[in-house]
Amino acid sequence: MWVFLVFPWHFSSAQPKNDSVFSAAALSSIQLFDAAAGQTVSVGSGPGLRLFIFLSPDCPICQGYTRTLNQLNQQYAGQLKVYGIIPGKTWKKADVKAFAGKYHILYPLWMDRSLGLSHYLQASTTPEAILLTADNNLIYKGAIDNWYTSLGRSRNKPTQNYLQDAIGQALRHAGPVIKRTTPVGCMINDF
Repeated sequence: MWVFLVFPWHFSSAQPKNDSVFSAAALSSIQLFDAAAGQTVSVGSGPGLRLFIFLSPDCPICQGYTRTLNQLNQQYAGQLKVYGIIPGKTWKKADVKAFAGKYHILYPLWMDRSLGLSHYLQASTTPEAILLTADNNLIYKGAIDNWYTSLGRSRNKPTQNYLQDAIGQALRHAGPVIKRTTPVGCMINDF
């Protein structure tokens, strides 16, 4: 009697689920496209905290958070570098530039056409925040705050500011009270 085992062969460059330290070499090897500058860029490392915020230009939730993200970018200027990441091949350079202009986005928007960064950091949703230290340790991953309770359902205003709290605690060299939350939004598609 013969027994055949079938294994799905899916290779991913994502980190193991419980891993919270990312490789500088792996991050540097991921090519992104800066829509405003019209050139290829890579993440690399840098001083201070880095926030990768995964966004979709047509997502009402992402659009609603642009003001909050601009405020965080200004409030923590010099201590935090914010990068808006637009995952997938759906969006054209002109779409991303129009999104930046309409919502007065003050931080760079980088297109992750290959989903290399999205997969490596295990981003699953737009909007989703991933906050790293200068040496690529995960500080926080998840929702910006609890304004949205589910798709189509929101509070008048948030009662918990997960991302801002994590930034503040990291700058005070204290561990975040909450390290991971479940983001509310649209799933990142593999196209």
